[in-house]
Amino acid sequence: MEQMDFVARPGRKAPARKRSKAVRDGYRRLTADIPEDLHKRLKMQALMDDSTVTDIIIEATRAWLANRR
Repeated sequence: MEQMDFVARPGRKAPARKRSKAVRDGYRRLTADIPEDLHKRLKMQALMDDSTVTDIIIEATRAWLANRR
């Protein structure tokens, strides 16, 4: 296996980072550690609602923030 050089050398530009296609324009990725049982319930609810975990989290976050005013 060939060793990769991660140190930028003078006169050489670092390779441009490719943007992940998984993140839509105008969105940012969020990572959070949640209890296993909550994760399971969230996924099951998304399946039952024919929705996604992302949609549920966005809806819940908007509702929570609206109640904070």
